[in-house]
Amino acid sequence: MKDHLQNKRSYAPTSTSRRKFMQAALAVPVLLTLSGRTFASANIHQLRGEVFINNRPANLGSRITGGSKIVVSHDGELAFSIGGDAFLLRSGTALELVGGAVISSLRLLTGSLLGAFEQRKKPAHIVTSVATIGIRGTAVYVSAEPHRLYTCTCYGETDLRIGRHRQPISASYHTAHEIVKDPAGKSSDKMAGMVLNTMDVIDHTDDELRMLESWVGRVPAFDRQP
Repeated sequence: MKDHLQNKRSYAPTSTSRRKFMQAALAVPVLLTLSGRTFASANIHQLRGEVFINNRPANLGSRITGGSKIVVSHDGELAFSIGGDAFLLRSGTALELVGGAVISSLRLLTGSLLGAFEQRKKPAHIVTSVATIGIRGTAVYVSAEPHRLYTCTCYGETDLRIGRHRQPISASYHTAHEIVKDPAGKSSDKMAGMVLNTMDVIDHTDDELRMLESWVGRVPAFDRQP
């Protein structure tokens, strides 16, 4: 199965004007508390198309820090590392980073994120409008829409929280789920009207994970010797 995952962009948001997209993304209030620590610079490894950091056009020399708001336009893509974490943002993504030298939380407003995280004593969190994903040291792919979330634990352990429901997930090689509104309206109160479905793996590859891990001096778990 390895190295045969296909890049299917099924969850890319519909195209809209840059101005309307940025206004919608940046108008969402910040719900996370920013750390008072000194923020460390990040290293941008790849940048394609229009990318904005704190509402300013980005280039390969731009700084990404804890507290940065990133918007990737419908024709763009951005890859960067900060501390021991590395990320690939797809087109149509709006993301807020929280933390210092170590990222503590990421608020994914919309779009898609592939991330490789270093081991942590305290978990980091990817926060979306549908669910929150707790991470200690793993790789995940997340694609967020207002009422739909696709997530893949590529390897390692994650903690998926949907309303008051908690779903621990452990994966050695790509375990994917989709969270959507329950069409029958029979989900439990803990699930806040949502259902969790097992899904196929889409829109990210093993080679992309190898690329991210290489930027922070690691290899993916599926390439490590037993």
